[in-house]
Amino acid sequence: MLFQSPADRVLQIPELLALVFQFLDPESQCAGLLVCKRWSEIALDALWRVVDDLHRLFSILGPLHQPEDHAGADVPYAFVSAPNADDWARFEKYSRRIRRLMYNSESVPRLSPTVFEDLARTRTSLNLAPNVNMLSWLAPLRWSVMFMHPNVKHLVLHLPEDFVTMESPSTYVRDIVTRMSNLTCLDLRTNIPMHDIEDSMGLLLQSLVKLRKVVLPRFAFTTRIAEIVAELEDLGCVEFQYWPEQGCGDPGDTMAFKPTLKLGCFPSLWYLAATITIDCATDFMSSSLAPTNLTSLYVDSRLVETPESVNRLLTVLAENCQLLESLSIITLIDESMPFQSLDDVPSTERINASTLGPLQRFPNLTIFEFIHQNPLDMTNFEDMARSWPSLRKLILNNEPLISDRPPSLTLKSLLPFARYCPELEHLGVFIDATTGDLPASYPPDFFPRPFAKLVHLSMGISHITEPGPVALFLSHLCPLNVKIDYGVTWDTHWLQPPILSAIFDRCSAWDKVAELLPLLTKLRMEERERTRLLVTEVKDLRMRSDVLMGNVSERGRDSCIIS
Repeated sequence: MLFQSPADRVLQIPELLALVFQFLDPESQCAGLLVCKRWSEIALDALWRVVDDLHRLFSILGPLHQPEDHAGADVPYAFVSAPNADDWARFEKYSRRIRRLMYNSESVPRLSPTVFEDLARTRTSLNLAPNVNMLSWLAPLRWSVMFMHPNVKHLVLHLPEDFVTMESPSTYVRDIVTRMSNLTCLDLRTNIPMHDIEDSMGLLLQSLVKLRKVVLPRFAFTTRIAEIVAELEDLGCVEFQYWPEQGCGDPGDTMAFKPTLKLGCFPSLWYLAATITIDCATDFMSSSLAPTNLTSLYVDSRLVETPESVNRLLTVLAENCQLLESLSIITLIDESMPFQSLDDVPSTERINASTLGPLQRFPNLTIFEFIHQNPLDMTNFEDMARSWPSLRKLILNNEPLISDRPPSLTLKSLLPFARYCPELEHLGVFIDATTGDLPASYPPDFFPRPFAKLVHLSMGISHITEPGPVALFLSHLCPLNVKIDYGVTWDTHWLQPPILSAIFDRCSAWDKVAELLPLLTKLRMEERERTRLLVTEVKDLRMRSDVLMGNVSERGRDSCIIS
């Protein structure tokens, strides 16, 4: 065709067309198959790029059925007849397009073990899906070996509870190392305590020398595991996740975290997340061989830490980790402890401005998150905000367990952040948002310019009684569409009913604030625009007046008398 529209010419570019197909739903991708031959190849690549349903994949080899006398959702499917060479030739047309393969044996429809036996017996190629680069396997481990090959770079390994009792777990580990020697990311998910599988996991981590990222369950980064991964030259990230699928180990495994480091350890590490105590983290980072090139550090302690321990860690990090950009310190919230009032907590057990003083010595820190059981002992954030203009995210203990009394911090404590932190995107604080200290009307210079980039305002379980005045106050500071977060992230199962009731009432009030704030913010923006137009008009009128008055005075001086 001689004449084509710009859209037609764009769709002639295979890379752009492939990008479009990736964002389509499966039905639209199937429709694209019928447009033309060139589109059909690109649509097939998009349709089979991610496979999380092996029933759909293996149906290409032949029909799968349930026994007629046992049909039902929980009955596994099996091949009607074993695949032959022609079936495998047809299968290869689709299997070579797969890039991410995920299997959960509990998903519906389920597959019978005989399906994998038929695959292993009849396959014509060693690699069933030769171009897969990400493999996630939540099923009997022995069948995953068929999908292992050197092109796999990312492995999500779900270890079942019976892994410890397997005849030879080290044999499976050697299969991983031999068949997937180019792994760069290992995501280990299990509830088995690390002390039961440390030998196998140590062998696995030690042998995968190209690893760049390791994701572990909580309490799995033990002393021995740390000593092993410290030798990996390309390892840049060690982390854990909180979601249940990741699993959780034994907290006792990391209570005595004291790895012996060697010269040149952790040469590439830039992100570390570990479930260790604050004192262990301090000893680890104070070593002359510690990974001082870290840009992100996340420490989750299973103790209710003292201010002295927190201050020591911050001091050590300020001296040894000048490149830190993100720092998170999470300490235990022990919701099962007997009820305590704030009057029962001595001031020596509360974090104050002096405790957090070393934060001002981090030249590159833009993200700081701190969670503690006791509320902060601070009266304002003026000095902190003034010394931290590059701050992007600050979560400052916005959900303490002991919150029976309103804190000293009020709504006015938000003003310094709006005034001095133009890059702030996420702010979380625990304040007294009751309106007793707010004036009936505000002077013109009371509020600074609104937050320029704020996206999230996390109020946790801050005290609040009247949502209307609070929303009105925040409308002066918040940009449009800012999200108000509230509530707690820790378990409330053990809390007494009066405390639960108080938290519920506060969350209900904050929900009302979140409902009112967008409308009030929009009205505030319109008010500012009207004010701006009025100011502009007044300036224009003043200029015109000055010009006119200047002309009058000039005419008076130019008059002359003729005698």
